[in-house]
Amino acid sequence: MPEETEKKPTLFLREATGLVREVSPWASVSAIFGLVTGGVPLLIASWLFLAPSTNGIFSWTTGYIVTLLPTLAMAFLFYVAGVTMPRSGGDYVFNSRASHPLIGLANYMALWIAFALSLGVYSTLGATWLGDLLTGLGLFYNNSYFLNLGTWITSSTGTAIVAVILIVYAALLSIHPRIQWSFMKWSGAVTLIATLIAFVGFAMVNKSVFFHNLANLTGVSDPVGTVVSDAEKNGLTFFNPIYAVALTIAPIWYYFTWYNLGASWAGEMKQVRRNMFYSTIWAVIIVAIYYMIFTDLYIYAFGNRFTTAYAFLYNEGISDPVVNALSSIGPFPPFFLLVATGSVALYLIAWFAFWWPNTYSNVPLITALVRYLFAWAFDRVAPAKLGEVSEKYHTPTWALITAAVIGFIGAMMYIFITWLSIVDITIVFETSYAIFAIIAAVMPYVRRNIYERYVPIKTKIAGVPLITWIGIAAFAFLVWALYETWGNPVLLPTNILTYESLVVMYGLGIVMYLVARWYNNRKGINIDMLFQEIPPE
Repeated sequence: MPEETEKKPTLFLREATGLVREVSPWASVSAIFGLVTGGVPLLIASWLFLAPSTNGIFSWTTGYIVTLLPTLAMAFLFYVAGVTMPRSGGDYVFNSRASHPLIGLANYMALWIAFALSLGVYSTLGATWLGDLLTGLGLFYNNSYFLNLGTWITSSTGTAIVAVILIVYAALLSIHPRIQWSFMKWSGAVTLIATLIAFVGFAMVNKSVFFHNLANLTGVSDPVGTVVSDAEKNGLTFFNPIYAVALTIAPIWYYFTWYNLGASWAGEMKQVRRNMFYSTIWAVIIVAIYYMIFTDLYIYAFGNRFTTAYAFLYNEGISDPVVNALSSIGPFPPFFLLVATGSVALYLIAWFAFWWPNTYSNVPLITALVRYLFAWAFDRVAPAKLGEVSEKYHTPTWALITAAVIGFIGAMMYIFITWLSIVDITIVFETSYAIFAIIAAVMPYVRRNIYERYVPIKTKIAGVPLITWIGIAAFAFLVWALYETWGNPVLLPTNILTYESLVVMYGLGIVMYLVARWYNNRKGINIDMLFQEIPPE
């Protein structure tokens, strides 16, 4: 009787993912647009004081153009990652193969935690901006019902309820990829229409009418002079436009982040090369144009000095009669539009144009979180359960549940544990993007075999691979951005909790690799060999 031979375990979790390629380029671009721009116009209005200029339109427009160049360089690296390794978690797969798996896992564990917490944070911001919508109506009409409702929604209880709804709806939509990506496509189309209407509204604002209506609303006869004077008395200085350009670059870089997430669903893209190009390079260009138009229209409509000074006073908590009268809403562009035009319809459309991308982007954010978990399971560094796919819906079910639960925990932590608000996760995005850039730059030299086998773009300039030139340039910019923003109380607040959280976030990836390596070696699986290959489709 022949001896039974022990079955040799497969290198990866299994020989096929079970996922389906059904993500169209337009759906993917819509998802990236929502992820990158969701709520950002409201941040732009709140942070104008970070680069106070005597000519805000010139300074901010030039800043967007200047910052676009290194952003496109970084987007190119993620494009290369997606087309080189078009799998779930494509940028993680690339990062872990282009370097040592320990580095790739540490880098993407930190990014995953930052994105998962962001799911909770931006869900709470979605609730806050919903409250602002109602508060704005209450202020404009002096209506206590809307004021009270807006106040309740922005309370801890109200915010928690709305945030949970926003997370649950996104998780439910993510169950069925075909429905999810159709939802993305139509959300992008609706956002485009609402944005065009809002922009036309801003362009039609009569500044004199706005100031007159603002004076009537606040009871301050000269609201512009009062706001600007109080801001300058308390330390605000309007700089030369050229100098102010340099001040815009750090916040603008932050406005552009999250464009890497398209690579996370590269394994489900149709026409991968075209799709990845649209989802990275073209998406970033579209976002840049969008930001420039919004910022210029906002400043043009309501005045450079007023909008900058108002944002400064509100952020610093400085007493001013105009700011005090509107203290329950702050620098909220749709509300200024309502004051200027008196049109509730335009107010609602403008609010929707800025709020909806922040809300619908929860869906692709959950998708990205799920695909990274799925990729780790396939690489045998995370529990195999996270790699299980529903035969009916072609969705990693347990990974989806895990991502939604972590997002819920993140939201509750930020709402009810107040000291967490001073632990800023922006530092993770800057750090991890920089790590990705330098790894891409050295890949042709330290992982030449993988570079030669898989990377489709091998163009050289002066004998040096293009990916190396671009990687070094992007890395240098990100190091400069970290240096410029480190410790900034608005952009990058740092404290002992920040440093401790960084150790935990990056350390978890290191521990995950070491445990997985030990566990798989016991089963006869060579992890090092696994990371010399890309996962199956």
